[in-house]
Amino acid sequence: MGKVDEKEIKRLKGLGFINNKDGETFSARIVTKNGTLTTEQVEELIVIADMYGVSKITFTSRMGIEIPGIAYENIQYTMNDLAHAGLSVGGTGPKVRPIATCKGTVCTHGNIDTWAVSEKIHDRFYEGYRSVKLPHKFKIGVGGCPNNCIKPTLNDVGLIGLNRPDYQFDRCAGCKECSVAPKCPMRTFKVADGVAQADEEKCTKCGDCIGKCPFGVAESGKVGYAVYIGGKWGKVGRVGTKLNCILDSEAEAFELIEKVILLYKDHGQPGERLGNLIDRIGIAEVERILFSDELLKRKEEIIDA
Repeated sequence: MGKVDEKEIKRLKGLGFINNKDGETFSARIVTKNGTLTTEQVEELIVIADMYGVSKITFTSRMGIEIPGIAYENIQYTMNDLAHAGLSVGGTGPKVRPIATCKGTVCTHGNIDTWAVSEKIHDRFYEGYRSVKLPHKFKIGVGGCPNNCIKPTLNDVGLIGLNRPDYQFDRCAGCKECSVAPKCPMRTFKVADGVAQADEEKCTKCGDCIGKCPFGVAESGKVGYAVYIGGKWGKVGRVGTKLNCILDSEAEAFELIEKVILLYKDHGQPGERLGNLIDRIGIAEVERILFSDELLKRKEEIIDA
């Protein structure tokens, strides 16, 4: 078969099949809930890539998976076989995109179970808002700690897992060789004149100091979420704006994500990214709206608009 007409190319892109440079074949964009696959699913993808593609599997900048080189007449067969493996294509268009997440669940720096959090966000917002058209693409990133490995600050919403140390400075024994200070990547923790101290304003709440003192100066911490909004990659990038809050629970984080999506749909102009919306109306007004309940009260009205 020759080149596919533009109308059909657009339709297929909406399904998750991206037209390749040759104009004749397509790449199937595979959606994962949290960036993980079972070994059985990987084996199925290999078979599909060999049968319908060019025996290659590629990875996107957001750690998504694509199978390139699929002929037009094999698209439906590909979809059927992916469904058999418990997978699907998608992740395109002006709507909530697949969730990008780091390996915080198994990483020594991870403060939260990123895979579990991302799967819940996938179910609630990627699947739950799949039929909701937004002004432009809307990307969510989940990072397990402030190391920013998957760049949550460059997503429309970025969650970063924190662990806020509960310092007990009165327990400091004034050790000549402090066991905590070398573990602090920001060098905000130190012992001066035999007394432990920390610049908590500069502390990133990474949690690396927790449990490192034998006398219990940094014995425990409180897990929470920092939230950035309006970040984006692309030709004109924008680092997300950090909201003036640290959330203590998944429930609070998910409620805020929903508010941001509703804010974007309600106030965004066609083709406008969230970051541009924030710059247009100002972060003060954005936070005023997000930290109230007005969006949730108007949820059905906003979605149906």
